[in-house]
Amino acid sequence: MNRGIRNINSLGATLPEYTTNGAYIGNWKIQLRSNKIAVCPRMRKILELEKGYDDSLNDFFDLVKPGQLNQLIHEFKVACFNGTRFEKRVQIVTPRGTEKWVQLTGVLYSRRWGTAEQMIGTVEDVTQKVNEECLGMAIINHELRAPLSIIKLNTQTLINQLGHSINKQPVKLLNMVDQHINGFTRLIEEYLSASAGDDKAGQLNFSLFDLNDLIDIVLGEMRILYTSHRFCKLSANEPVLIRGDKYKIMQVLINYFTNAAKFSPQCSRITISVNCIDSHVEVAINDEGAGINEENGQVLFQKFYQCNQKSVRQKNSKGLGLYIVKNIIQKHGGTVRAENGANGGAVFYFSLPIGEQNKFNTTGQEAVKLMA
Repeated sequence: MNRGIRNINSLGATLPEYTTNGAYIGNWKIQLRSNKIAVCPRMRKILELEKGYDDSLNDFFDLVKPGQLNQLIHEFKVACFNGTRFEKRVQIVTPRGTEKWVQLTGVLYSRRWGTAEQMIGTVEDVTQKVNEECLGMAIINHELRAPLSIIKLNTQTLINQLGHSINKQPVKLLNMVDQHINGFTRLIEEYLSASAGDDKAGQLNFSLFDLNDLIDIVLGEMRILYTSHRFCKLSANEPVLIRGDKYKIMQVLINYFTNAAKFSPQCSRITISVNCIDSHVEVAINDEGAGINEENGQVLFQKFYQCNQKSVRQKNSKGLGLYIVKNIIQKHGGTVRAENGANGGAVFYFSLPIGEQNKFNTTGQEAVKLMA
């Protein structure tokens, strides 16, 4: 199975230096036409594969936890279609029954102009890193629950006391606060528990709703929270029906708007546009800030990623917001990306399927058919 992989650098692709020296990093190569995978001895050791193990993708897919296999295939296909770098962290169960977390990265390689024939990449055993992250999440979880409970209790007390007043606006605002507290509590349950993983964070409550109506609600809240910025909507208010978790998509919008407000100057404009393209709708939020490094367009969405720019570090970012956004959108069957705007600033995008989305529960055999 490891034939042809020992001299992987001879393929002409540039791999990171650590791919040949790390104790827990191995190399792999996939033939896109035949769906054959070759792995180096180090990767074989990480996955605890026997010498007689087959070299088909079926056998590797069977190692991946079922709840994560669909998303792995989706991101692989997106990387192949767009020619972008592939990166995914998944949980596996080795043939010996050992549960591990592995980080997969890959780049396309073309022998002929315009035709990608292979993807080559690395696999890293990140089990210890994931366990340390979960421990840190457990501590954050514990520290957040007490003040959050007090805030909710005081909010509900005020709602009860003001419920009989003539002026209903304070109660309306307090109910909005209470709704966001409930959402924040669910967020803690999903992402900050000791056993946090992609499976648990992926539970969605689907319903059919108008995306433009949801955007108008979030815009109203942003105008109250960030009075120093001008929030504008460029697209028409024609209904765009989405089947998804309404609160999760609201969370995505809030995250994008909040980032735009934090990293753009006061009195600047933040615009949102909605464009329907075939069977998908694409939402773009453009600010008038300093922009981003083009090479960081996808890296920004990695878990715990923090930009090296001093202006960004001063915002005390923990590198979770955009990771959560990516997680939510991908589980809705959509994509995320970021780039510099044509007239300056940064533009953050997300796309979603319009109407009914396809759902499937993939096994190792079915996965290869989807990859074709």
